[in-house]
Amino acid sequence: MKNKIICIITCCILMGTTLFVNAIHIRKNNKVHQHLSNTKEVKTEDTNEFNSHLPIVTIDTHGLKIPGESRDGSTIKTDVKIYDTKGNRNNYLTDIPALETSSITRIRGASSRRFDKKNYLLRFINENETKNYQSVMGMGEHYEWVLHGPFLDKTLIRNYMWYNIGAEIMGYAPNVRFCELFINQEYKGLYVMMDSVSMGEERIEIAEAADDDIACSYIIRLDRGSSNPYRNLNNFTKYTKRIGELLALDITYPKIDENNVQLQEYIEKDVSKMEKALYSYDYKEYEKYIDVDSFVDYFIINEFTQNYDAGNLSTYLYKDIRGKLKFCMWDFNSACDNYRTSDITEKDFDFQNNVWYNMLLKDETFTEKIISRYRELRKTYLNEEYLLNYIDETIAFIGDAKDRNFEVWGYSFLPENDMLPQSKKIGSYEQAVEQLKNAIINRGRWLDEHIEEVRQFSHESTTKKYNH
Repeated sequence: MKNKIICIITCCILMGTTLFVNAIHIRKNNKVHQHLSNTKEVKTEDTNEFNSHLPIVTIDTHGLKIPGESRDGSTIKTDVKIYDTKGNRNNYLTDIPALETSSITRIRGASSRRFDKKNYLLRFINENETKNYQSVMGMGEHYEWVLHGPFLDKTLIRNYMWYNIGAEIMGYAPNVRFCELFINQEYKGLYVMMDSVSMGEERIEIAEAADDDIACSYIIRLDRGSSNPYRNLNNFTKYTKRIGELLALDITYPKIDENNVQLQEYIEKDVSKMEKALYSYDYKEYEKYIDVDSFVDYFIINEFTQNYDAGNLSTYLYKDIRGKLKFCMWDFNSACDNYRTSDITEKDFDFQNNVWYNMLLKDETFTEKIISRYRELRKTYLNEEYLLNYIDETIAFIGDAKDRNFEVWGYSFLPENDMLPQSKKIGSYEQAVEQLKNAIINRGRWLDEHIEEVRQFSHESTTKKYNH
């Protein structure tokens, strides 16, 4: 009888674990995870004609080279077609396109511009060159899109995975869909079509800036600054040199030029107001200006994945005129120990060194929120079993599209072509997946034991010289 009871309890625990993993798939914010909502059988049909269960994107440049490697702002006009049939039927290049449009096109990215496999910015336009808002692969209508070509990330899934999971945690992250790309009829591999960081329905839903209003909602970016001087901010942390000399905040929304510099001044003052409150050591004051939960989640996600470009480069924040400042996730290409320049040890914290966080972590209330929220997320979206299962399901979904991708880009596995440090050269797709899984396992287990050490940053022994 005793053994029977133990058996029943064990079965219940196992069932509970399975139910937990499945329950996570019931999305609280209707986020679409492509690999979970797929209606097509994951296979390539046996025919001489190219076909895929994934959407297919074609770009016709009319013989021109797509510009952008020099970051001079040059673009060309291209024709874009997207093949995305409904139901359980593969996509063919002989199908009627689900979408056909002209596009202003260029290469995008920072260091990734130098990769062989390029990333592209697409701005859909009508015949009269006005913005052409279109739904793409089931994502909300917009005119601006990013085609991300995973190259450094040999698993091909980091951005897809962490944007989707990040959206579940933070409420929004760019929408993402796997696809396959042809440029001028030449196969370019597996890509991820994604939202640009922009204002819009199903994107960053903030009030539209009015032409005649000095105050406005806005999106800002921490990076190397803009070539347009009207977009750059001389905010408090900039002119007090509390931010790196090579870094700057610039405005990505609304559009700023010489005709509306009052908006630049408003945003500059608004950001500075938050920063002055933060650096005043009045820990209740800064809460008036920032969405604390957003800042906590951003810390946890980027520390968990060790995505340490975040908080320095490619860092986006936004504020609705009716609300507080929030973060928007972006760029997990190097996350989970995939940096080109150095090895990352899972046994450390780093975000406490970043602008704003070097102050936030001096607040005991903030560090306690991090600890509590981390414990909560480890039971759900940062649960080890859930994450490893997510990887396996995503890889199963992309199927042999990954094999076609590496027919073009497989040379990157050769030691002489691998851009990663010598200590972590990856010789195969299977090794790349194993590396990603190990990074997640090791980091999560270390944080489980050490997350409470963030208290060291807010402990009286650290902060008393500032607070008295």
